[in-house]
Amino acid sequence: MKMFSLKRKDKDEEFASDSGRATATSTVAAQKPKDTQSTTSPSTRPTSSRPARSTSATTSPTTPVKGQNRVSQRRASQKAAKNSQALEREMADLNKQYQVLRGELKVQLVQDRKHESRQRETVVADQANLRQQLADAKLAFKNQDKVVENNDDERQAMVTKITTEQTAYNDAKATLAKSDQTLSSLAKKISSSETSLADLRKTEADMRQAIQGEQDLKKLFVLMKQQEKQAQDLYSKSDAINSELVKLQKREQSETRQRANKEHAITTAEKALHTAQDSLVAYDRKKKSAADEQDRTLNLLKQKINRLQHDYDQNAQNAANLEKKITGIDNKLQSDYGTTHLVSPVEFDQTSRYFLFSNDLIQSLSPEEQTSIKMVMGLLSDEVKSAPSVITVNYNDNLPAIWKGYHANDLVSKDAGLYNLYYTIQEKVPGEVAKTKLELPDNPAWEYKRNEAKQIVSISDDGGNLIMDLKYRKDGAIWYITYFNGSIATRRDVYDAAGFLSVTQYLDRSNNAQVTLENFYRPDHSVAMIKQYGNNHELSIQLVNEDEAITNVFHSEEQLLVWWLESVMKQQNSVLLMGVNTPLFDECLKATDDKFRILPIVSADDLDNAHVKDIIAGKSQLTSLVATDPDVQKAIEKQMTRDLEITVMPDVAERV
Repeated sequence: MKMFSLKRKDKDEEFASDSGRATATSTVAAQKPKDTQSTTSPSTRPTSSRPARSTSATTSPTTPVKGQNRVSQRRASQKAAKNSQALEREMADLNKQYQVLRGELKVQLVQDRKHESRQRETVVADQANLRQQLADAKLAFKNQDKVVENNDDERQAMVTKITTEQTAYNDAKATLAKSDQTLSSLAKKISSSETSLADLRKTEADMRQAIQGEQDLKKLFVLMKQQEKQAQDLYSKSDAINSELVKLQKREQSETRQRANKEHAITTAEKALHTAQDSLVAYDRKKKSAADEQDRTLNLLKQKINRLQHDYDQNAQNAANLEKKITGIDNKLQSDYGTTHLVSPVEFDQTSRYFLFSNDLIQSLSPEEQTSIKMVMGLLSDEVKSAPSVITVNYNDNLPAIWKGYHANDLVSKDAGLYNLYYTIQEKVPGEVAKTKLELPDNPAWEYKRNEAKQIVSISDDGGNLIMDLKYRKDGAIWYITYFNGSIATRRDVYDAAGFLSVTQYLDRSNNAQVTLENFYRPDHSVAMIKQYGNNHELSIQLVNEDEAITNVFHSEEQLLVWWLESVMKQQNSVLLMGVNTPLFDECLKATDDKFRILPIVSADDLDNAHVKDIIAGKSQLTSLVATDPDVQKAIEKQMTRDLEITVMPDVAERV
């Protein structure tokens, strides 16, 4: 796994140098003057009766001697030195307090800028949303203004139809009226004909009555002769009238029938007219309703546009105010700290699971390697509530024992989880051991060689040709068996630490160091994965389910590893801690999304790494990282051109 640099600068180093300078200053101030023996002393001779003479040797109660002045000076110097030392200590304390307050102020400015930046991002996102809503509302208003006006042709068609139906109705009525006139005329003619016929019949009756009433036969013949021609005219007229009457009656009947049809035509035309009129009334009503609805909609849209415009303008003002605040904070940072790019601690998401990536676990760790593991696991233990997990990708059939040793040495917590690519694919169960022992072929003609522990280490046929070569683990368990055919190694069966057959390797006959095919087994001996190796570094990896059906095919180890990492990581929100120099870093970075993120680990050896440079220059999607020590963070701060979240791994000694 990734090893981390342990170089750390003492946090009081700067202040210690300041204290050194203060000590040197106080030493100079506290030097004592040289001690000199005084040559004057009080007189001890007894007084005489002579008057005392005033001499320079005579002492006076108010005149200090030379030795006393030097003692006072020395004491004053010592006091001044003590005062100077106390003052310097006070200045050092004040300097420390100032540096602490300065650091706290920077942290507060960083937090304020981060808070304001997040608010600005929210406001900018809201602004974009409001801009789109405003554009949509204006477009809806523009389109709504044409909804009713664009349908005038339809109404004109309805009016034309009403005119047509009205004309048809009027024509039908006119035709009926004309038919009625014809029928009336026919009725009059029929009546006239019937009257004429009645008159002829009366004349005929009168003539018959006259003949019947004449008693004189001679007069009768004369009368009959006179009426014969009249009777013939009468009969002729009667026949004509009857013929005309029949014609008139037939015509009347025909006209009567046609009148019924014309009445039906009037009814149909009237119904069509009313339908057209009703359609126009309904259309006008609908149009008026639509116009009213449009007015209401337009009013609502106007209100919405006004509201959105107000919110948009207010949002723009808020964005400008936030930008002004951020600019003020940037100016403060620039003037007081010489930079506007901020460094804040990494915000660990308590809703996510955290994983530490390592290619493999090593059984015998150096002290430096143990310290590295303790540092990163200690960081996760301090920052994350849930227990972190370790994820490995190399084939290692001794992982359970190694992991148990990590627990015993307190390198990982008891709750920490362990995931391995091969253990997952092969569906191995930690703690489960094989229930059956390996059975070797028993042939009396073959030669069996044994080691000091009486274990068979090779089997040869009766001709001395090697058939099987067996290797054992330190605990005596079988490790792997190599099979030979004509002294050429052709196959190797590898057993895991639990005693299960784990892998079968098929070897190239021309180059026994070259594997051509590998089968990886589940504990029930079913094939879980097949790896085929081609001559030109071609690789095909197939995953096989319990029904021996191929479920996935990969053409590189990277494809398999990334697929498996995603299957583990994207079951929940996950964060993967991994070194930036890890070979899989690029592939994992491409696979990140809302549920899967990467938190890179950067050491002093990684400062020239392309990914680190991209992070510092703002070219990477990553904005958070873990530094192995404060010097790494300082080096990044000097180069960064963007805001970053950086957390330094805790020193193991500080955690004890």
